[in-house]
Amino acid sequence: MSKSFLPVRGTKDFLPSEMEVREKIREVILKTYQKYGFNQIKTPIIEDIDLLLGSDGGDNLKLIYKILKRGEKLNLETDNIDDLVDLGLRYDLTVPLARFYINNKEKLLPIFKSIQIDDVFRAERPQRGRSRQFTQCDIDIINDESINSEIEIIYVAGQTLLNLGFKDFTFKISDRRLLNEILANIGFDRDSFADICISVDKLDKIGLEGVKTELIKKEYDNDKVTKLIGDLTNIKTKGINGLKELKLNDNVISEVETIVNNSNDLANGKYQVEFDINIIRGQGYYTASVFEVYLSGFDGASGGGGRYNDMIEKLNGFNVPAVGFSFGFERLFIIISENNLLMEKKEKLALIYEADDFSEVVKLMEEYSAQFNVTTIKRRKNFGYQLTNLKENGYTKYVLFKEKIIENLG
Repeated sequence: MSKSFLPVRGTKDFLPSEMEVREKIREVILKTYQKYGFNQIKTPIIEDIDLLLGSDGGDNLKLIYKILKRGEKLNLETDNIDDLVDLGLRYDLTVPLARFYINNKEKLLPIFKSIQIDDVFRAERPQRGRSRQFTQCDIDIINDESINSEIEIIYVAGQTLLNLGFKDFTFKISDRRLLNEILANIGFDRDSFADICISVDKLDKIGLEGVKTELIKKEYDNDKVTKLIGDLTNIKTKGINGLKELKLNDNVISEVETIVNNSNDLANGKYQVEFDINIIRGQGYYTASVFEVYLSGFDGASGGGGRYNDMIEKLNGFNVPAVGFSFGFERLFIIISENNLLMEKKEKLALIYEADDFSEVVKLMEEYSAQFNVTTIKRRKNFGYQLTNLKENGYTKYVLFKEKIIENLG
């Protein structure tokens, strides 16, 4: 049987031309985050399985890559497969951040603003923009309970997208407490709220009728489900006025209005920020505000986040408020690549030599590097094919060492 040298399904090799774009995206995101006072950290890709499974990560918990115990700890005779596992690959960067903060808080500022740009792993069904190994770009503010953190994070995310070349995008904002209050008023059991939120989070994919069908299949009361769909439809039509008609918590409504109004003021017309009750976020650890960003030309959200005030408390007993946002790097990469954004960069020059003194070739390469990204390459017999190959790999100019005259490729 022949061997396959393709990457594992749901993962990808990246060519040099793709890596140039990816590294440019990463650079712009990192520099923008740092400009506004966020600090980069790094955590391991492997975490304790109990930490991951206890994180209230919604459907993502079903997608964790689990790692078997090793050596004497591995007992293959056990009947319970969970007894064979003690570690897992991280499925997002928020759970590792919570652990990191608990472990390092004494070394950090009282209000800690973090950056994480790193890979995470989920046993997904691969599709466009959804892989099994992918990069997330997170910013989080820990230990600030005020909604100023939401406003700041949405602003920084908006500036990041502008710096990446995007011009048509919208942040949509809601609050988990509003939906929880609606569910409670209808009469749903509080223990079912997280499960119902998981279904409602699929609204943009399956529509209101699809959500209704799924909830009824889960054996929720038909009348209660119908009332929920009616309330969501009314709020979707009337916006924040629809919330007020239901006489929901005035303080929460006021917070949402403040976040939306302040964020639009800061956006200065360059992007939009709006309320949308259907923004849920699938992770169960969100406790209050939730938000997503939608880019023109790509279905579904390209980033999202929210407030997760209870996560650290569940881990170590201390109440530490937190809010964060993450871009889906792969989605940004697809849109930027397809629309030729971020293409302002140095041209690539091939310095072609023959039987020349290579130290002199390198010295000339150094001269040209101020203006170009330069590679040295020995001249081949089939010179025409060599030039074609260089052009196909992104080189726009070449120079023969002996002639020292820069020529255009093609």
